[in-house]
Amino acid sequence: MDLEITRFDPAAADFARCHDLLVASHLVDRPGEAPLPLAELAGRWTRPLPGMGEAARWLGFRGDALVALAQVHFLEAENSAIGVTHVVVHPAARRAGIGGAMLRAVLPALRERGRRVIEGWEVVAGTAGEPWAAAMGFRPVRTIVRQALVTAVADRSRWDVPVPAGYRLLRWAGAAPVAVLESYAAARGAIHDAPLGESGYRWPQWTPARVRATEAEARAQGLDQRIVAAVHERTGDIAGFTEVCVHPRRPDWAYQRDTAVVAAHRGRGLGRCVKAHMVRWLLAERPAVAWISTTTGADNAHMIRVNREIGFTTLPSMIAVQRDVSPGTRPA
Repeated sequence: MDLEITRFDPAAADFARCHDLLVASHLVDRPGEAPLPLAELAGRWTRPLPGMGEAARWLGFRGDALVALAQVHFLEAENSAIGVTHVVVHPAARRAGIGGAMLRAVLPALRERGRRVIEGWEVVAGTAGEPWAAAMGFRPVRTIVRQALVTAVADRSRWDVPVPAGYRLLRWAGAAPVAVLESYAAARGAIHDAPLGESGYRWPQWTPARVRATEAEARAQGLDQRIVAAVHERTGDIAGFTEVCVHPRRPDWAYQRDTAVVAAHRGRGLGRCVKAHMVRWLLAERPAVAWISTTTGADNAHMIRVNREIGFTTLPSMIAVQRDVSPGTRPA
């Protein structure tokens, strides 16, 4: 196999060729879904998304043809033992050992950075990625349900959700108001109750300082970060919230991020309420948003149902896979 693997250099890279490879793979593995635009790809590869840590990439060539790429995100803080890895091979070049060669190329960098495990979060259920991952020594650790709200065809009456008695809504873009910062950080910690299967990933430990650091990171990247929170009238504390981000390079696409309700306030419909009000607010101010995407662990049946109730439809699931980085483990 005359495969030449080189380290990706953002300063010298041809983003267009990388984009062509990713689009070719996307059309086979995720038909019917819009691929990432070229500008968004270049932006993400130049500056990784908040929370993903530093990134490294490798390109695989056969002659002058780019046939594969591999990328690793070196997660930080609670997840500093994990390298999140994604290997892509052009559909016309698959089943020739190229994917395994690309994976072998990234292992030394993972070991040098002290990573103990690799996790892959983008194996689409039912595609060639599943048997490939198994052959490379990965095991499935979590199923991730993907859902999307297509705003042009959504039934907007589903967003007419009243605020439960005893609560009021508070919303902001960017930095959380000082008056609720502490209770907002505590409410963000409620995400820890969301199951993660057997993945080694751990939810962030939220503090006011970490909230401010995350907000600053989003601001530095030009993200439109919006929060709708339910405030408990009697205590003034935030009881639940939902977060949506819109990237400046992709104004038609919104990313639903964390949604959580503090345990003492569950069972009152707060999750559905804040999500429905978020959609109305977002589209009132950003009518160009055509698609809102979200992911949820397959064992979080409640949140999957809440998403359906406000109009999200289900896309093919992702299988999160994991394997050891230690020398001697597959691939040899």
